[in-house]
Amino acid sequence: MTVSRAFGWMFAGIALVSVAACGSGENKAEAQARAPAASAPAPAAPNADNRCPLTVEQVAAVTGAPMTQTPGGCTFFPSNGRDIPHVFFVLQNTMICSTIKPGDLGFTETVAGLPARAAYVRDQVDGSHVLVCPDNNARAFDIVVDIKNDKPKNREAAIALAKQVLARR
Repeated sequence: MTVSRAFGWMFAGIALVSVAACGSGENKAEAQARAPAASAPAPAAPNADNRCPLTVEQVAAVTGAPMTQTPGGCTFFPSNGRDIPHVFFVLQNTMICSTIKPGDLGFTETVAGLPARAAYVRDQVDGSHVLVCPDNNARAFDIVVDIKNDKPKNREAAIALAKQVLARR
């Protein structure tokens, strides 16, 4: 396992723990026990179980490579087992964009044209990060894209995915 793949798994684990910790506190068994029985289950939205607003198809379209999704997470890696390109979707802490200023986290460059209260971009060694502060105080999220260390393409892809996530809200 390469260092960047190990980092991806570690990052995915941290993101999943963060998302799980912010759940409603009710487990699925309790909710299902109280729900009325239905004759046929309704078709689930893509990735409904893991709260991932992106699909493998959307990510493959912007990266230009066949992708796979990490089970139970919202991280995507190439189908060929390599580390790049990769895409991460991370729900952020509720304090991001309110008490914590994005600039304090290194997000100093704004992104125009997204249907959100504010959006920021920064380039790091693991790709371009787009931090989105949605309207109506919805939860902030970060999308990370790395396509062969191509900063302009990374930014373009991350912004395109952010627009798709915002369109589903």
